Amino acid sequence: MSRIGVPWRPGRRVRLPEGFQGVHWRSQVLGMRMSLALYLPPGYHARSDRRYPVLYVLHGSGHDWRSVLLEVRPQDHITALGSAILAIPDGNQGWWLNSPTVPRSQYGEYLMELVELVDRRCRTIAGRGARGICGFSMGGYGAMLLAALYPATFGAASSLLGPLDILQMFPDYYRLRLLLGSERDTWQRFNPASLVQHLAETQLSFCTAEDAPDLPQNESFASALRALHVPFQYHVYPGGHDTSFVRQHVGEHWTFHRRVFDQSIPG
Repeated sequence: MSRIGVPWRPGRRVRLPEGFQGVHWRSQVLGMRMSLALYLPPGYHARSDRRYPVLYVLHGSGHDWRSVLLEVRPQDHITALGSAILAIPDGNQGWWLNSPTVPRSQYGEYLMELVELVDRRCRTIAGRGARGICGFSMGGYGAMLLAALYPATFGAASSLLGPLDILQMFPDYYRLRLLLGSERDTWQRFNPASLVQHLAETQLSFCTAEDAPDLPQNESFASALRALHVPFQYHVYPGGHDTSFVRQHVGEHWTFHRRVFDQSIPG
């Protein structure tokens, strides 16, 4: 078991699970070479015009796509996702947001660039109902933030252990202070709990652990959604803020996104 947020240093190359491939590309937004793990479902390579939904999975602090495959092991639940493409990009410590204080740290725009790349390179269904976003810890925050900021892009968003009301961390959490500065109004602009009005048409699911420090933030996020009568699924399970919790519950999120895809895609 490992705590999320502890830097992960790979000691060996990752043997990619069946159906996965490593993709390297140059992000024009970040001005650097980036990589992701891409899963193509069975039958994708057959001679067919069939197109597929896509789920984007955002990692937590201290992780990358390799540690996600090694520690979270989403591949163990891949059948629960159905016939969908899975994209697990690297996001460094960018918190999946466009920093107003660090010009080179534009990880929200970077993810939108990646969506365009995947739609160009793969046979995707390029519509919000066939595009979901999920993440854990820092990535859970990113999933809800980006779903709120880009509601026309994602039809469903889910979070495991995400800090979904970052005003509770203001102004002390150093990584966000580095990216957002020390003005409360700026933090509020990037706070999922302050942006719930933009999630009214998005399918939402999130969970946390009884002993996780993000529990009060998830409770606040749920209260903000209830206040605006925005539907959502929310669960609090035993456990703590660690990768074993994510590994245990990630399959439920695959099932959630598959249900959204099945409801949104005709036929």
